[in-house]
Amino acid sequence: MMPAYDFDKLEKLLNSLYLITDRKITLKSCDFNDVITSNSATEFCRLIQSTAYGHEKCIACNTRALIHARHRNGAYLYRCHAGLVDAAIPVTAGGRLLAYLMYGQVLDESPLDDQWMYIERQCSWYSDLYALRDAFDRLNHLDQKILWAYADILSACASYIGLQEYVKQTELSEAQLLASYIEENYAKELTLGIISTELGIGKTKLCETARKNFDCSIQQLIRQRRVEAAKALMTTGNMSIREIAEAVGISDSNYFVKVFKGATGYTPLRYKRMIQKSAGSAQLMPPELT
Repeated sequence: MMPAYDFDKLEKLLNSLYLITDRKITLKSCDFNDVITSNSATEFCRLIQSTAYGHEKCIACNTRALIHARHRNGAYLYRCHAGLVDAAIPVTAGGRLLAYLMYGQVLDESPLDDQWMYIERQCSWYSDLYALRDAFDRLNHLDQKILWAYADILSACASYIGLQEYVKQTELSEAQLLASYIEENYAKELTLGIISTELGIGKTKLCETARKNFDCSIQQLIRQRRVEAAKALMTTGNMSIREIAEAVGISDSNYFVKVFKGATGYTPLRYKRMIQKSAGSAQLMPPELT
């Protein structure tokens, strides 16, 4: 199955939410692409995303947050790579993921000077920090109670979207079936034989589908998804490498190290330390607000 969107109803709902909250709200697909948005990004975010490097950082950060929201099966509040507060909420129906809602691009109640110092370090690569500071000064700042209140409202809206079938499932192609099955089951034991049996598609056909549509093998698809999930789990900082490996479906820690390094160029431990170092020293609030 794949999602079909009722754009008119979704646009009306998201615009209504924007009028109430004055926050940009975006509906994203299961594969993390924008479907519809209620308003343009803040000037701060437009500046960051105007560079290729900043744009890539935003995509990677959003993807990790959406994966976290899916694992939690609920709202996930976090500080983005550039220092602003964002939130991700999964949209589900009948236990199946349909889409995501995202909102944010705000500051929290921490002292503004401290937040700017953190952002200045995070965005030291940006060429015009004076323009960035001017955009920073025009950002809204909210305390955590308000941020969580927005998250609660968006979570209710996510349920409403699923119940009212503003996003609903339609038949998938064989490539979409394959990608969807791996997405839902990468944390379990997965082999070509298991996937073939579960989807009712022959092994040869599955291999051809993977090569034609994803330019890789079935096993490469599985490894890629597991590595992305592992990278997302590392941002929380409270799971061991062994625990992360098991959480993404790899019981052999040595094999996990080999797979992860082959995909990223870093061992899992080094990558985790890099993530923690970049977020730790000037952290104003934990990546996840609980």
